[in-house]
Amino acid sequence: MSESNTPYDEVFLAFQVIPRLKEGNNFEVVDKAIAVVKAAGVSFQVGAMETTMKGELNQLLDIVKAAQQACYDAGALEVITNIKIHSKTPAATDTFCTYDRGVTAANHMFVDK
Repeated sequence: MSESNTPYDEVFLAFQVIPRLKEGNNFEVVDKAIAVVKAAGVSFQVGAMETTMKGELNQLLDIVKAAQQACYDAGALEVITNIKIHSKTPAATDTFCTYDRGVTAANHMFVDK
């Protein structure tokens, strides 16, 4: 986090794209969105239902917009994008959503930048 330690210095953002195609495979289009995340240079985790990223809020929102555009570029007629954002203050060191809780070397969850 930066020196100011505001809740928006570093956030977790999870998103899901649901593209609709006239024909073709939705999974191939979703893979295009995931490729955008992988190329963005932020820490991320791809899950079965969503992709979670860690970083600065505006940068992450720009990545989501680019991922959505990648779906259109791959032939989507429309895209539903679900977004969840988790931010916290420095006082939130022991809440249920803190990154360090439950994360060990054996279950490291994010791909480093």
